[in-house]
Amino acid sequence: MLAARGEKVVDIAFAGGLAREDHIFKALALGAPFTKLICMGRGAMIPGFVGSNIEGVLRPERRKEVNGNWDDLAPSVKEIGSTPEEIFAGYYDVQKRVGEEEMKNIPFGAIAMWTLADKLAAGLQQLMAGARKFSLPEISRNDVFSGNRETEKETKIPFITDVMDESAKRILNSDYKVYAKKTGTR
Repeated sequence: MLAARGEKVVDIAFAGGLAREDHIFKALALGAPFTKLICMGRGAMIPGFVGSNIEGVLRPERRKEVNGNWDDLAPSVKEIGSTPEEIFAGYYDVQKRVGEEEMKNIPFGAIAMWTLADKLAAGLQQLMAGARKFSLPEISRNDVFSGNRETEKETKIPFITDVMDESAKRILNSDYKVYAKKTGTR
């Protein structure tokens, strides 16, 4: 309403249970064009805690310093590997940035959080490419649909079965032979 009157609208942030790249995309779309920040609490902290626990096992001399709580690597971690280089997908990316010598001082929790950030960035880029959006400001409310009528009522975002409903009906009600000839389908 403020934007429609030509008044400045403050930038907003979304928070609350957001943990994955699809959450980021949907929150940016829901608040577009005013959402400038997505806040992630627990979802971003968990890799830090897990990394600290792994460091407490692999570097017992640092266990208290990093608040590691594990006596042994969890079975799910052991399936991946037994060294930081094997366990953390982002290990070598961090090492490239800080150097091999400084890498000895980087907490495993930080490496785990870097890895999460890299995963989120790649996933968000893939979702955006699929939506044909190649920069964050291009994400709009037209990129999401409501999953129920109550959400549609509250957000004014169309219900999923209403989106492109007329186009679908035109195709279904058209002469299929004419449609197939136009589109090159059989």
